[in-house]
Amino acid sequence: MTDRGPVVTASTEVVEPPDDLRSFVTLSRTHPTDIGERHVFVKLDDAKVRLSYGDSFTAELKPGAHHLRAHNTLVWKNLKFTLEHGEHLEFVIINSGRWWTWGIAGVLGSAPLFLSIAKRSRQ
Repeated sequence: MTDRGPVVTASTEVVEPPDDLRSFVTLSRTHPTDIGERHVFVKLDDAKVRLSYGDSFTAELKPGAHHLRAHNTLVWKNLKFTLEHGEHLEFVIINSGRWWTWGIAGVLGSAPLFLSIAKRSRQ
């Protein structure tokens, strides 16, 4: 028989299809300690994204190994990670300064900003 309807067990209990097993990665630049200056350029596998402060980007990826590269033109970060079936990871990207950043920016016109990436699960 080729009927592809719901699977019915002997107790006439309908078995629901498995939960959604799509995997996602979200890149966000919304952390309150982000200095809000400069773009952060991100490459997630082969996809390129430019994030300004307040931006976020979500991509559906296949489970397995992936590579995230990010830079703010001065500081570069490389992160390899593995994505499981049904997992939703978020990478919070923070472009931050130090206590002396605004002083140097006032004197020289620019100052170095430091880049950090925090990984968290959004399940």
